[in-house]
This record gives sequence, structure tokens and C-alpha cells, in this order.
Amino acid sequence: MDTFTIVTFVVVFTAVAAWANDRFLRLPSAIGVMLAGVVVAGSALAADAFGWIDDTKAIELVNALHFDTLLVAGYGSGASGQGVLLGLLLFAAAMQIEPSAMTRRLGFIIWLATIGVILTAVGTALGFRMLLSFGGYTTSFLNLLIFGTVLAPTDPVAALSLLRRTSAPVRVREVIAGESLFNDGVSIILFLFVLAIATGGTHSPFEGRWLLGFVVETGGAITIGLLLGLIGRTLIGTARQAAVIVLVTLAIVLVIAVVTPLLYVSCPVTCVVAGLVIGRSPALLSREGVLATGFWGVVEQSLTAILFLMIGLELLAVELSWSAVAWSLSVIPILLVVRFLALAIPWGVVRMLGRTTISIEEIALMTWCGLRGGVSIAMCIALPVSIVVLDGGTPLRSQALVATIIIVISSILLQGLTVERFARWVQRRTDRRAAAAS
Repeated sequence: MDTFTIVTFVVVFTAVAAWANDRFLRLPSAIGVMLAGVVVAGSALAADAFGWIDDTKAIELVNALHFDTLLVAGYGSGASGQGVLLGLLLFAAAMQIEPSAMTRRLGFIIWLATIGVILTAVGTALGFRMLLSFGGYTTSFLNLLIFGTVLAPTDPVAALSLLRRTSAPVRVREVIAGESLFNDGVSIILFLFVLAIATGGTHSPFEGRWLLGFVVETGGAITIGLLLGLIGRTLIGTARQAAVIVLVTLAIVLVIAVVTPLLYVSCPVTCVVAGLVIGRSPALLSREGVLATGFWGVVEQSLTAILFLMIGLELLAVELSWSAVAWSLSVIPILLVVRFLALAIPWGVVRMLGRTTISIEEIALMTWCGLRGGVSIAMCIALPVSIVVLDGGTPLRSQALVATIIIVISSILLQGLTVERFARWVQRRTDRRAAAAS
């Protein structure tokens, strides 16, 4: 099957799934389309198990899409376009966020997107290691750290689309939006460095100097994002047509996708910074600017649908077992506890200093909003099969991919479908506390 046919198939399938969800299920778009992918993949697996069909072609279709390189870039390889899908998604989301919302909670957001990511990765690895020890299983901590790094980022698209439909307090939405925009790019950088340590191979010039490389890649992404964002903002500031604004912003993202792999910096982080800078342009407040912003809203929703459809279809390419499902589900409580601690540590410090109005209930809501998504699955797909191996000869990629897909689906269904009820409960608690204080 040629590339054009593959793209057509995915877009048509996504459109039909989105229409069916909008017409009948009326779930948040990310959840509805992902469910469609899961239903199709599950039906194909069941039909294949009974010998009714051969799912080989479907698996070839999934593998031919190169889902990993579209989301996760291997810096320094010289291949342009790596990470462009996630870059487009984050750029579209960043353009639609009020910049003042980022600055009001900047310290908290920076903590969650950096130290919080590291704490989540290490805490998940430690928790899973204890869980495995109870079952009599052993593996190297570095393998578990790779798995923890895969699960560290929250999904920006799912979180933002769900929060727009909830009654969550504004300050909660600000923190979740800012964190989810930045922690994906930082997590990918961390993942690539941990993987390089485990395999001993990297294209980066910072081999052996991991902390320096982490700082340079992140700092370089921020610098390039600011530069290109200012160029784009200047150009659209003098534009008088919505089409010109769209073309300029699209060109900025494509240039980032070409340049960042060559300069050893993160494409997603660069796109977030550029999107935030361009989003502050007064030109976007005009009628033409609103139309251009609407275009990026359509891009965000369309790519989100395609992304979650691919998550469902990835089930075709993995081997499921009841033991893998049980181990995967047992990781979810570990993730929630570790995320709560990563949020509670800075909150407790500023609370003692009397510098925050965020309540413990809102910290719990932020914990519940930490959905996992396509970035984690893409990092699993990017794991090398032949190098990183669990004890007993089982490839880490196979086990991690099964676990991550189950965790992502469970996270989005369990947390995503209950976050509105949780948000209403938090709001009632906040209102009662405010009434009692007055």
C-alpha cells in the first residue's frame, strides 16, 4: 500500500469515527475516536483468533505509518520532519492559550515540566521494582527507569480537550495546560538520554555529559522557539489576510521541524515556545486573526483524532496476555501516587510560606487530570528490540508497549470520563470554604 493510500485510509477512518462520536456517543473527541480505534483493533484481533480474517495487512499498515518518528525525534540524525506531528499539536494548543495564564503559574509549571517529570520517572521505576519483587521477578533498574520515563509525560491534547469541557477552577486549568505543553518535550529529551545510557549509542555530541546535554537541548529549543516566534509575530503583525497569517504560522512550524533535528534540540519544546510567542500577537485579536486561530483549532482536533485512532490500532501490532494486562493495571495506582507527590511537594512548600491559594482538593484534581497518551506509546515504539532486553530474553519494547497501551486506554477512560464529576466536587468544596470564610 502506497503512502498516499495509507494517509487517505487514516483520514477517512478518523473522519467517520469523529462523526459517529459527535452524532451518537457525544464523548470528548479524544476519547470517542480512541474508542473507535480500540473497537476496530479488538474486532480484528477477535476475528483473527477465530480464523475469520488475516490481520497481517492491518499490522503492516500500522507499522508503515512510522508513528514513532512522527512524534519522537532522534536528534542529530539529520532527518528532517521528526517530531513534526507532536510539534503541530503543541503549536496549535500553545497559540490558543492566554499567555498571562502561563506567567501566573510559571514557577509551578516549570517544576512540573522538569523536576516533576524526573520524579515521576524515578518514582514509577522504584514503585514498579517493588511490585515486581513481590512477584519474584527481577530486572535491571535502568530498564525500569526507561519504562518510568516513557510513562512520565501527561498527554497535552487529551488533558486540554477535557478541561475545556469541565468546571475545573481556572488556576487548575492554567497549571495543567502549561505543564502538559512543556513536559512532553522535556520527557522526550530525558527518554533519549536514558536510552543512550542504556544502549551506549547516541548521535548527540554530549555523550557522557548527560546533564549538560539535557540543559543545552532544552535551552536551545527555547532560544530557537523565541527567535522564530518573534519572526512569525513580526510578519503576521503586518498581515491583512487570514490566509497570510495561516501560511506564516504553518511555515514557522515546518522550519522548526527541519532545523531542530540538525541542531540537537527538541522540536516539541521549540514549537511550544514559538506558539506562545506568536499567540501574544495583537494581530490575532482581529477578525482575520480569529479565523487563523480557528484554523489551528481544526488542525489540533484533526491531529488529535488521528493520534488516538493510531493508539487504538497499535493494539494490532502487540501480543496481549492476561498477565501483561494485570501487571499493566497495577502500575496505574503507582503513577497516581507518584504524580500526587510530585505536585504536593512544591505545593506544601509554598503553602507553608503562605504564597498559594490552591487547595489540597485541587492538587488531587491535578493528579487525576494527569492522563497518559500518544507520546508515551511513541516512545515505546522507538525502543530498540535487539539491544534493551529484560531478564529471560524478553524484549523490553514488547512488554513496555503492551503495558503502555493498556495504561493509556485505562487512564483516558477511567480518569477522562470522571474528571468532570471530580471537578464539580472540588468546586463545591471550594465554594463552601469560601462561604464559611465570609
